[in-house]
Amino acid sequence: MKCVAMIFERLTRFFLNLCDPYSPPTGTDAPANTVWPYIRASLRPIRTILILSIISTLIAASIEVWLISYAGQIIDKLAETPRTDIWRVHGRDLLTAAIIILIFRPISQFVRNAMDVIAVQCNVANLFRWRAHDHLSKQSVGWFQNDLSGRTSKRLVDHGNYTANIISDVLNAVAFGIVYMVGVVSLMASSDIRLAIPIFIWMALYIGIMAMIVPRMVRAQEKFQSAKSAMIGTVVDSFSNFDTMKLFAGRREISNDFKNGLEDTRQALFKTRQISVSMSTIVIALEGVIMVGFIGYGILLWSQGVATIGLVGAAIALTFRITTMADWILDAVWSIFLNVGSMREALKTLAQPIAIPNDPTAPDLKIAKGAMQLSNIRHHYGTGQGGLDNLSMTIAGGEKIGIVGRSGAGKSTLVNLILRFFEAEAGEILIDQQSIRDVNQDSLRAAIGMVSQQASLLNRSVKDNISLGHNDVTLDQIKAATKQAKADVFIEDLKDHEGRVGYDAHVGERGVKLSGGQRQRIALARVILKDAPILILDEATSALDSEVEAEIQTALRDVMGNKTVIAIAHRLSTIAQMDRIIVLEAGRIAESGTHAELLFANGLYASFWSRQSGGFLGTEDDT
Repeated sequence: MKCVAMIFERLTRFFLNLCDPYSPPTGTDAPANTVWPYIRASLRPIRTILILSIISTLIAASIEVWLISYAGQIIDKLAETPRTDIWRVHGRDLLTAAIIILIFRPISQFVRNAMDVIAVQCNVANLFRWRAHDHLSKQSVGWFQNDLSGRTSKRLVDHGNYTANIISDVLNAVAFGIVYMVGVVSLMASSDIRLAIPIFIWMALYIGIMAMIVPRMVRAQEKFQSAKSAMIGTVVDSFSNFDTMKLFAGRREISNDFKNGLEDTRQALFKTRQISVSMSTIVIALEGVIMVGFIGYGILLWSQGVATIGLVGAAIALTFRITTMADWILDAVWSIFLNVGSMREALKTLAQPIAIPNDPTAPDLKIAKGAMQLSNIRHHYGTGQGGLDNLSMTIAGGEKIGIVGRSGAGKSTLVNLILRFFEAEAGEILIDQQSIRDVNQDSLRAAIGMVSQQASLLNRSVKDNISLGHNDVTLDQIKAATKQAKADVFIEDLKDHEGRVGYDAHVGERGVKLSGGQRQRIALARVILKDAPILILDEATSALDSEVEAEIQTALRDVMGNKTVIAIAHRLSTIAQMDRIIVLEAGRIAESGTHAELLFANGLYASFWSRQSGGFLGTEDDT
């Protein structure tokens, strides 16, 4: 048994490894946004699977048709041959048939099933997911803000299943059924062409009805998937922000939101099932046509001496087999076009062009001093208001700049454009005289370290969060960074629900198992470890208490060193020591100077300073 298991393991792994589902896509264009061109564009890595599957399907279907044909021949042989001579006259034929049935038929079905269940289903879904993920990972941060992450993720994962199901059903059921039907027609026509007439009539009706109903099926399924994706996106959004939902919405309101989504999904599913019931009923009626036509016509020919009793027996067997095959093909076609409808809905997200294309031939950003120049930058997120309005500024290499301003003044927009999370609608940004539009985007972000007010952590270990993007760092280097960020004092005491402790403990989705201050200190440690020449601090210490903040500010002064620093803060005390402070107002530079110069000027910055409460900038106008 152990030897058999080893052979089976090797055989099935052979089928698994017939293709590489992680082969890189060719070309940089967006994927096709219609189903069949989208699938066809990714067939190259699975060509071997497709060819072998078609061959195995042809062989398996041919054996099945032969088997029923031979059953009719046996009836004729038994009727025509004396009992005592049956083995002498037909023994060799019967032995050959037995070998085919006992050996070749199981082998052909094994190969066919292994191609479908293992080679196709274990590879194709991942192939399409991998390529879709490769495309989505090139999208800008701004693109991801336009849709619910839960819905995008679901479309990415599910569309792999849809594609695998389509290809599997086409190869397995439809191809097998077509080969089988051709074999049946050939078998009947070889005896009397008139026996094939009922099949031709049935097939014409069957195809005509399918052509009429299938488009409706696709549209109904697309609407169902859209309603289902919207419902899942709403649920993910609610659960991801459940603390806010609990705080501001009652349980009945939360339940009603979900109930509305469920009802939309139920009504959309009802439309698809209406079509399913009507189609099943029609196909059963068509089965009556083939039964009466095939068997009745065969009996008529037999009564006229045109057909043998064996042929009539084969016709009866074929009739029941064809009706079963018709149901099977119907289910397969139904599945194919349900998945086509689902794919059409998923491609609305997955096949969108790259919002900010990354030229693979673009050179890497080369940092000399980290000097930055922004010229006539305008960006309003396509709305014509907010953001930045014709802003120009120069930051010397190694200079420390503080950015202040009311909410909506353009501070976050400035950071997003420097990181090229959004493409500026007008103007140019240079780093060491290199336009950020002309350099590789990965190299741009590799040169910039950032800590934001909302410290983003992944549901991974503390160690993995700190070393994100740096697989070659040691635990000692990670610990040194956490010590500098004052994060080591709590990390050693962490323990998650699976018993992992310290640096191996997982922090939960978005780091929810940590306090805001703890998350921010881990984010600081991550930036310290990255050691990028340009540093952006967006309210980097806002979640820390005063005592810890004082310690972190001391650490940050060491980290800043000779880096170019842009620090955004509402707590003005955190940027008072910067080389220069820039005050933004309505997307423009209102003031610029040192802390002392701006206080002496008694302008907007001075009014912010005077209105501070506990060291924070008031973000609303007093009037």
